[in-house]
Amino acid sequence: MTSSTDLTERPTPAGPAVTPHPPVPAPRRRGGPSRPRAPFRPHHLFFYLLLGGVALSSISAYAWVFNVSMKTNREFVSSPPWQIADAWRWDNYVNAWNQANIGLFFGNSVVVSVASTAIGVVLAVFAAYPLARITFRFSGVVLSTFLLGLMIPWMVTFAPLYLIMQDLGLLDSRLGLVLVYATYNLPFNVFVLVGFMKTLPYDLEEAAAMDGAGPARTFISVILPLMGPGLASVAIISFLQNWNEFFYALLLIHSPEKMPLPLGLFQLGQAADYGTNWATLFAGMMITVTPVLLGFAVLQKQITKGLTAGALKG
Repeated sequence: MTSSTDLTERPTPAGPAVTPHPPVPAPRRRGGPSRPRAPFRPHHLFFYLLLGGVALSSISAYAWVFNVSMKTNREFVSSPPWQIADAWRWDNYVNAWNQANIGLFFGNSVVVSVASTAIGVVLAVFAAYPLARITFRFSGVVLSTFLLGLMIPWMVTFAPLYLIMQDLGLLDSRLGLVLVYATYNLPFNVFVLVGFMKTLPYDLEEAAAMDGAGPARTFISVILPLMGPGLASVAIISFLQNWNEFFYALLLIHSPEKMPLPLGLFQLGQAADYGTNWATLFAGMMITVTPVLLGFAVLQKQITKGLTAGALKG
């Protein structure tokens, strides 16, 4: 007869070991980790409606200009402003390019804008590098001198600028316009590039110096390849400003064969007031704005990235 103590002390037969299953991870969404969505607030709707209204007004303006460029001159005068054109007359663009000299003005704008943008960006790079990466006395004074160019209004400079260009023999020349545009964009380019260069780590220059690279080699091989977003932003903004600039072109250029697009359109608009050649004028407007819109739409990320990176320090 077994006692109760024997029953309690007898070991129980061991059963098969049960291995717990690891927890199954939740499936991840394609395209990276999901971000928490910001809560919607009532004032967001106001800003969405405001931005939507601005976008709609801009799109409506371009749509109206395109619609008018497809009409005849008689149709433009006799029909309501928002009436759709009876037919798409692409010959208006051909006439604007050939007969109204839009092609000539377009070529002048390309030459002047590209050349002045290249000169302004190159000079700004060489000016911004020592101001941002090399410590020397009066560096702040030199940078402030560049920034004064952003504060001086054009109304103060156009009279002495005209006399200087006249003394140099650069009036009514594309070269003079290129030099003026390059100088006009230099303060802004230096300001943005100095701020962008200050965000780059100094360890890269120290490593290059330990490898025996001099300042020039360090700048070309280390700093310059990292400045892609900053260079892209200042180059695009400078090109757009040079492409759309009107006042200095009106002041310095007198010959029709040397006029850029804004000045050529101004002359074409004056001719339309007396000759009622409105369809050609609006076709020229579309030819003028289309490259700018396409370029900004394609490169807007580079512009934003370069400007925001340069705004981190400064």
